[in-house]
Amino acid sequence: MSDRNNANAGMESTKSTTGPVKSGPSRGLMIGALVAIFVLAGVIWVASRSDAPRSGTTSCATTSTQCEIGDIGPGGGKVFSLGTATAPADCTTVEVVCLEVAPLAWQNSPSTPTTTDEGFDLATATTAVARYSTTTTEAGTWRLPTQNELNILANLSTADQEKVKGFRDAFARYWSSTTGQRFNNLTGTYDQTNFIRGIQDTGGFTVRLRDPNCSRPIHPF
Repeated sequence: MSDRNNANAGMESTKSTTGPVKSGPSRGLMIGALVAIFVLAGVIWVASRSDAPRSGTTSCATTSTQCEIGDIGPGGGKVFSLGTATAPADCTTVEVVCLEVAPLAWQNSPSTPTTTDEGFDLATATTAVARYSTTTTEAGTWRLPTQNELNILANLSTADQEKVKGFRDAFARYWSSTTGQRFNNLTGTYDQTNFIRGIQDTGGFTVRLRDPNCSRPIHPF
């Protein structure tokens, strides 16, 4: 009897008392991996959409390598010319000279608050423009536009004009830095004149330098 019990005890001692051990990733890890894949796919889809936000404004202000008309320039103005380049333009290359125009309230200050361009004679306007500076550009780096540059600003498309807002209204006269002479039949002498937006003869010089006209600084970069 004792032998049978001993045999049975021996046989029972060989039985498995644990279930099989499962191998491979846990269910939680698999779910986490699937969520990550879906998130990544969503990011790629948004970036590839045609209506996704463009990074040109930031790039133009910081690196000047992805500039388009209406972008914020390195001086805080609005880009209105890419020279001969096509958008988006790399304005850091020697071949490309881009231009930005100061905002409408560029003359605003605590002593003379204003939110629009004011009219001055050419000498006063030239001095005021040369003194203009921003947090990222120094005084002396801004200037009046040349005759050609003022024409570029004036001849922007309606859509680009809305982006740039280079003039206070559609009729205001603006100084350029391009001056010349015109013969005065009454005095028999030559008058110093200047090309401005809106009024020009064949030579481009019709306005006297002492006449009050608006001005807006531009910044090449």
